[in-house]
Amino acid sequence: MAGKHGGRTCPKCGMNLGQKHLCPICDKPEPEQQHGGRVCPKCGMNLGQKHLCPICDKPEPEQQRGGRVCPKCGMNLGQKHLCPICDRPETAPEQEQPRGGRICPKCGTSLGQKHLCPICDRPERNHDAGSSDVFRTASSPVDKADAVNRYRAAAEHGDADAQYNLGGCFFYGLGVDENKSEAVKWWRRAAEQGHVEAQYELGECFSKGSGVDRSASDAVKWWRRAAEQGHAEAQYELGGYYYSGLGVDENKSEAIKWWRRAAEQGHVEAQYWLGNFYYSGLVVDKNKSEAVKWWRRAAEQGHVEAQYWLGGCYRTGQGVEKNETEAVKWYRLAADQGEEGAQYCLGRCYFNGWGVGKNDAEAFKWWRKSAERDDSEAQLWLGMLYMAGRGVEKNEAEAAKWYRRAADQGNAEAQTLLGNCYLYSLGVTKDAKEAVKWYRRAAKQGNTEAQYNLGLCYSQGEGVKEDRVEAVSWYRLAAEQGHQDARNKLKEMGL
Repeated sequence: MAGKHGGRTCPKCGMNLGQKHLCPICDKPEPEQQHGGRVCPKCGMNLGQKHLCPICDKPEPEQQRGGRVCPKCGMNLGQKHLCPICDRPETAPEQEQPRGGRICPKCGTSLGQKHLCPICDRPERNHDAGSSDVFRTASSPVDKADAVNRYRAAAEHGDADAQYNLGGCFFYGLGVDENKSEAVKWWRRAAEQGHVEAQYELGECFSKGSGVDRSASDAVKWWRRAAEQGHAEAQYELGGYYYSGLGVDENKSEAIKWWRRAAEQGHVEAQYWLGNFYYSGLVVDKNKSEAVKWWRRAAEQGHVEAQYWLGGCYRTGQGVEKNETEAVKWYRLAADQGEEGAQYCLGRCYFNGWGVGKNDAEAFKWWRKSAERDDSEAQLWLGMLYMAGRGVEKNEAEAAKWYRRAADQGNAEAQTLLGNCYLYSLGVTKDAKEAVKWYRRAAKQGNTEAQYNLGLCYSQGEGVKEDRVEAVSWYRLAAEQGHQDARNKLKEMGL
């Protein structure tokens, strides 16, 4: 349950509690009091005479610290001072320590290095209420239920973090039966107090109809509140709703504004989409150098599509100086993540020697990976390698198989080559009618070789009734696009 708890820091554990720095005894700002024997300005009690509970601010006799639970926070007051991070006794129970050096006795984490969430023991900005280790320190269902009870006790006293955490427990069924409506109730209470993560989660609930009726306008309302507090994910979502006109009037400039804010905080998807907009000139003026800048930032975070597009920019010199070696680097990073376009392009680099030594076997390897993910261009090239026996043993049947897979996806060149397989019995049984079928499909897409071959079929009566007029019409279409053999045929026919 990610949370940015504001600015308050506990003087015992160094945790940022979300408000200004309050005294743990009387809940007032520290500059207003000193507890070394002075009188508490809240209750008037001589603090040197009676031991007050640092949790609920009541004298010990009212609590019977031998084993009772604090009525405010649910802590067992009969134990030593417990670490708020891992719920184990601290090594120096009453000593105030600076944030730079305190170590959690259970996990060994320096609490001064990163602001850890007291619930899941992870840095607050990087964890998720839905993670299975929200209760990583709880070893049994009883422990988890006890944790929920403690959240509830604090939440009912108005603690925003506890309300947010309790909402997460209900939403994901952690230590309690899943109840998304109850989750929304607690997240709303925290959100109304300004809890930024609760505001974001509430927006998510309204956007998806989880535990509440779907409402794009309410999603926008809560995302805006979180976005204005700097929540990057809320900024990204808000940008998307402005772009699409969901829950708010469409405003693409406003969308770019929020995406830019998210991107500047390192939001990887926002960075990727800013790159897309600058590359295409949608919404913003086209600027391929700016596109490269944002794609690079996303690519360095491992964004696979950004890596692929950045590789393309380096290979073609768009927005950046051409560098085929750098292109191969980014293609490989994306290809290793399974991006079929990058796998195809990496195969082309190996086949043509772009930024790497020519290697048909490596080209075959990457094209096969891409082809198996249904990239039609990779299927086409894989078929050609099988047909030519380059990088792999020659196999006309395998070639025809991959041509067909690409042809079925509408690849015009593959349709033409598959037509050749049927006409000339390459890896399949000769079938001139089937050849004409595939030539026609490719020819209608403007493939000049298919148009020429179809003209030949009509001239010679292969797979179709001989028809000079029809042959001439297909020859002309190919010739008009520069097909030299088609032009020669027309001359032979006196046309």
